[in-house]
Amino acid sequence: MQGVDVWLNNPRRPLEASGTSGMKVCVNGALNLSILDGWWVEGYAGDNGWSIGSGEEYTDLTYQDDVESRSIYELLEQEIVPTFYTRGSDGLPGSG
Repeated sequence: MQGVDVWLNNPRRPLEASGTSGMKVCVNGALNLSILDGWWVEGYAGDNGWSIGSGEEYTDLTYQDDVESRSIYELLEQEIVPTFYTRGSDGLPGSG
């Protein structure tokens, strides 16, 4: 997981087997951007990464893909990318 800042995991809910790769990322200091399924349902705390959606389930997969892809782009554009490029006095993202 070296060199990873944000781990994107976006399988269709409820098809996430367990998501252990996301767990490995967390213990190595990276953040997750994932659907609320698998381990991320319990691991997501609101301040340790981002959730794609709120755990909704859809019968129309095309609609689900549309909703969740919009969520990913919105999070990237409005939160994740600005957080990464806003540097503190120490030159680190998200620091004081």
